[in-house]
Parts: sequence; C-alpha cells; structure tokens
Amino acid sequence: MEIAQRIRVADLAPGMYVVDLGVGWAYHPFLHNQFRLDRAAIERIRELGLEEVAVLPPARSEAEGSEPLAHPGDEAAGAAPAQEGVDSRVVTMEARSIVSRLLREVRAGRAVDRSGVDAVVSRLGDALGAHQDSLLALGRIRSRDGYTYQHSVNVGVLLMAFGRYLNLDASRLHELGVAGLFHDVGKAFVPQEILTKPGRLTSDEYEIVKLHALKGANWLRGLEDASELMVRIAERHHERLDGKGYPHGLRGEALGLEERMAMIVDVYDALTAIRPYHKGYTPVEALRIITREIGQAFDRELVYEFIRCIGVYPPGTLVRLSDGYLAVVLEANHAAPGYPRVRVVHDARRNRHLERYEDRDLADGRVGVEGHEDPGRWFFRPEDCLARPASPS
Repeated sequence: MEIAQRIRVADLAPGMYVVDLGVGWAYHPFLHNQFRLDRAAIERIRELGLEEVAVLPPARSEAEGSEPLAHPGDEAAGAAPAQEGVDSRVVTMEARSIVSRLLREVRAGRAVDRSGVDAVVSRLGDALGAHQDSLLALGRIRSRDGYTYQHSVNVGVLLMAFGRYLNLDASRLHELGVAGLFHDVGKAFVPQEILTKPGRLTSDEYEIVKLHALKGANWLRGLEDASELMVRIAERHHERLDGKGYPHGLRGEALGLEERMAMIVDVYDALTAIRPYHKGYTPVEALRIITREIGQAFDRELVYEFIRCIGVYPPGTLVRLSDGYLAVVLEANHAAPGYPRVRVVHDARRNRHLERYEDRDLADGRVGVEGHEDPGRWFFRPEDCLARPASPS
C-alpha cells in the first residue's frame, strides 16, 4: 500500500499523485482534490501560494516508461469539465490564479502578456451567460490572505454582469471584464507590508495606498495593448460624483458610464470582503451603505440598476425563511425578490446545523424570506455552505 507524504511545493515533480492540497475544493482551480501532476498543474499549485501538499511518489513502472498505474478519479488536472459549458468554480479559480501571477510579474518588473487575461475573461463571460448567479455566489468564497486578486476577479465579474443587465454589446462587456481584472494593478506598487497589514492603516499608509490608482493607470499607459477603458477604470474607480474621491477629485459629468459602474461595484465588493481587520458586511448591508450615498458619491439610477441586477438578496446572502430555517441564497428571483432559490443549511428554531443541505426553489410561494441574517451571530459561514455541495435528494 502506497503511503502519502507531505513535501514542499518546490520539490513537486511530474508523475507524482496529489492526494491532499490542504485547501478545500472551492479554493483551488482543479476539477478534483486528487490527481496526477504534470508541469502545468505544478505551476498552478505554486500560484496558489501553498507551501506543502500530500502526494504519492511516481510509481516505479511509470518512471521506467511502462503503462501508468491508475488511481481512482485520475485525470489530467487541467482538463475541461466533463459536462458541457464552463465550470464556474474552475474558471473563477483560474481567473484568481492569473491575476495573482499578473500582480507578481508587475511587482517584479517583468513583461506582462494580456492574452491569458483575455482568455479567462471570455470563459467568465460564457459562465455568466450560462449561470450568472452561481458565478456571483462563488465570488463570496474567498480566503483572508488573497484580497487584492480575489477582489479584482470579483470586480471583473460584477462589471460584466452589470453590463449585461444594461444591455451593453459583447465587445464592451469583454473590455469591462478585462478592465475589472486590471483595475487594481497599481496595488503591485504598494509595499507588501502595507497591503497585508493586519490592522487599520495610519494616515500616512493610507496616502501611500491611494497612489495605486495613478500608478496603475500610468503602468497601463505603457502597456502596448491596454485599452483606454482599462486606463480610465484603473485611474478613476475611487472617484466620486461629489468630487470627494481620488486621485483627481473629478465631479459629475467628468465621469463616464463605465467609471460610475466601477465605483459602485468596487465599493460593494470591498464592503463584503473578509479581511484580517474587517469581518465584511453582508451583501444586503453593503447595498444599504451604498444607497445612503446616492446623489453624493454614486449615480442614483445606476445604484438601483445594480440592485436590480444582483437582486435584493444577492447570491451568498444568509437569510431567514418563514418556516424557521436559515438558508444561503443561490439564485436571485428578480420577479419576486422574497422567493429566491436557496440552500437550506440550519434549523434556527433548534439551533441545529443540518447534516444534509437542501437546495430549494422558493418560487412556489409556500415559504419565503423574512429577512437577511448577520452571519456573525452564527457558528458557520455562508461561504463554507456554498463550498459544500448539497446532498442529493
């Protein structure tokens, strides 16, 4: 019987068989938790920032060139999903890996190839067209130590979803997605000790962080295939309609449609993010905070369009149902916001977490949503409930 051993990622070699990455299925871009390594898979594991993984060594017969030994569930780590279409989880994790690598390359002063971003944005667009809400829900699953690249992917996805709702043409949607993935590229020029500081920034540190908008835009201006839209969104996503944003203090008509969209999307995702010093607002609370700034920081009509786009109870929201159960929203119901598709996870009356989750469509009207819940009151996270599939009925 083969015994798995934990080894450093730097020592991985093609032919080894991964049995445990040390992170959950929802936090890596592979189709399975166990698979045989090739060079591409090793590079993707390095991009995750893992230090060790558990592997089986290459079998002797494989090393000698004979027929490879089979392992249960073995298939190429980078293979496309067996089902038709795009796997939302896989493409989300691929996008995060690409943006993480992009930021490292910019930080190191190396040349950047935009083609990888274009390819993954095309796949994100396909996933949005097939199952938008599942892609938005996956944006809620994130770790505490990867804020910048996770946020960039979420902004790209939300911008494309918002643009689709506003009936923008396909080429414009693609450029919005690319601009979203690049919008925080200036963070690569901010010292790591400031970006990863596990506490609130001092006023001096905050001024350094604010420079990322200008530095990112200037870097994009030097990129041969950067579009004008990419530059504008990188430079202006922290501007505000009342002129109280940065870096230029632009007002009103000086800010175009895409910048106004990016301002809303960027704040929404930042408010809902989990960080070392901030547990994150619920999606409903984040929308309420944004609506308080209507007519001052944000465009009134666009804010309401954004809410209609993602739903009153956006995917990933923890809600209390009228029958006493708690559930995580999987898919918004735009025609009847109080009756979304949900994953039932907890019996609040008995304070008992369910062993088997149940996905339910509330559209029949028998049970509805009474309101959203603060996850901080409970001993489980909605993100973890999304990461674990429902049990088959």
